[in-house]
Amino acid sequence: MTEPATAARGRFVVVEGLDGAGTTTQAERLAAALRARRGVPVELTKEPTNGPLGAVLRQAIEARLTLDPVALALAFAADRADHLFNPVNGVVAALEAGRWVVSDRYVLSSLAYNRGGTVSREWVAELNRHAIAPDLTVFVDVDPEICLERIGGRSSAEELFHSREQLVAIDRNYRELIEAGHVTGPLARVDGSGTIEQVEAAIWAAVEQATDE
Repeated sequence: MTEPATAARGRFVVVEGLDGAGTTTQAERLAAALRARRGVPVELTKEPTNGPLGAVLRQAIEARLTLDPVALALAFAADRADHLFNPVNGVVAALEAGRWVVSDRYVLSSLAYNRGGTVSREWVAELNRHAIAPDLTVFVDVDPEICLERIGGRSSAEELFHSREQLVAIDRNYRELIEAGHVTGPLARVDGSGTIEQVEAAIWAAVEQATDE
């Protein structure tokens, strides 16, 4: 008796960058392009997630509640674990079922947005050692000043990571992490300063190159 064919594993693509870099828009466009051009089933997701832990994190980011840096890092790691391994709607289950997953942010954000002090980069990395490696991480590279202009009309000055000082520090962290090889799996850096369509085209080219190999 012939065994039924199993679906090929899906691919996991992560879009990273500063607030204001356009990661949400580009993740949405990439998911739509994969469905239209490749005809593959795609799950569009994000971190923080829409789950219960993600809801708490969004309140903290929007300054509606205050979390100690240790609690914040733990909450991000817990939300990510649920994001990955939830048996109903987790990333791993989707990949094993043959669906592609496009995520707006992932582990690199936790490392880059870590504000230091009592929480070391090494400790955050250890918290996230369970996280699977993406098939591709796309870093949308945008100058912090451009990001500030983009988010100025839609952001509260009280939001946790939207000050000029924070964005410059996070940008520096991203670059240090990338240069030091702290990104798991393949990485593509895309110039995010152009039009939405130009950035979308550059991301599509990077995804095609990485996933056609």
